[in-house]
Amino acid sequence: MEIYDRLESVKVSGWKSIREMEEPLKLNSVNVMIGANGAGKSNLLSFFHLLNSLVGEQLADFVRRKVGGANSALHYGAKRTPEMSAELVFTTSRGENSYSFELGSTVANELVFTKERLRFSAVLNEGLPYEKSLGGGYETRLREEKERGNKTAEVVYGLLARCRRYHFHDTSPEANISLPCEVTYNYFLSPDAGNLAAMLYFYKNHRPLAYRRIVSVLRKVVPLFDDFDLQPTPENERQIRLQWRQKESDYPFASYQTSDGSLRMMALATLFLQPEENLPLLIVLDEPELGLHPYAVEILAELIQSVSYRTQTIVATQSPFLINYFQPEDVIVVDTVDGASQFRRLDSVLLADWLEDYSLGEIWEKNVIGGTIFP
Repeated sequence: MEIYDRLESVKVSGWKSIREMEEPLKLNSVNVMIGANGAGKSNLLSFFHLLNSLVGEQLADFVRRKVGGANSALHYGAKRTPEMSAELVFTTSRGENSYSFELGSTVANELVFTKERLRFSAVLNEGLPYEKSLGGGYETRLREEKERGNKTAEVVYGLLARCRRYHFHDTSPEANISLPCEVTYNYFLSPDAGNLAAMLYFYKNHRPLAYRRIVSVLRKVVPLFDDFDLQPTPENERQIRLQWRQKESDYPFASYQTSDGSLRMMALATLFLQPEENLPLLIVLDEPELGLHPYAVEILAELIQSVSYRTQTIVATQSPFLINYFQPEDVIVVDTVDGASQFRRLDSVLLADWLEDYSLGEIWEKNVIGGTIFP
């Protein structure tokens, strides 16, 4: 089997409800997290939001605006947990790359780097592993080290930049997905799909195969959907707004005239059916099934599996129906134990007797595998 870039494992301690992962959480191509509300699924996903902010050198802004300060980010507050730590292990065709860091709290309720470290082991184990400490500071020094010619920093920086968290929950008329965006904002789908119209416009004109696949899937799950109506706005040709047409009609519908589920499905189809060369290394999604019809949930599962040969996915869900389309080994159960999140992957061998008579979702509902509100 061909070796491709992937995130092998992640280990986090001190972040929100995650007190400590005693062992690294191994990641498969598909990773579906289930658990009760408040168990910590979204907190692990927010860790990847943190990573996105690190790559963009916006740690201070992220901690202040998105987390509410260091005291809110650290497990039970900075007094009890003065710092958090993390280690990510990536594999490439050349070997294993490790990136670890520690973030400590300050009197100003900020998080700053107290440690940052790189490690590389060649696939043939030739010589000693390469290791380098990047020190500390207010922002990551990965890009600085990359620009100095450090090959490991270049690789790790590029891998982290391809781990992308998406959140398509806001479909209100004031949401970015509903507002005009710049036509040229088409390098990659934004985390909130705010540039969905620009991406679809680009695909229609320059990647027609990908565009036709997106439209084909939407015709299956969105009643009456025929095609998008994509053109720059008359009042400003540098901007474009998301519009679509129904079958046998020329009337253009705007996003605010579309159901929440339909709008989310448009974003999800575009995310997973974008041209292969543009797919992220890792897609992170929180409850993507919200507002979707059961048949659309089935299509969503197929989309996730369709890219699994080259793109990893981490999904948090509350839907027993969604996990029916995956194998037990794809599922990570998140429970709260002694006030902290614990992560456990299912084993099909241990569930073999149950799976003879019940679906995976039914087993979850029966509280056989945990991840419920019941003790």
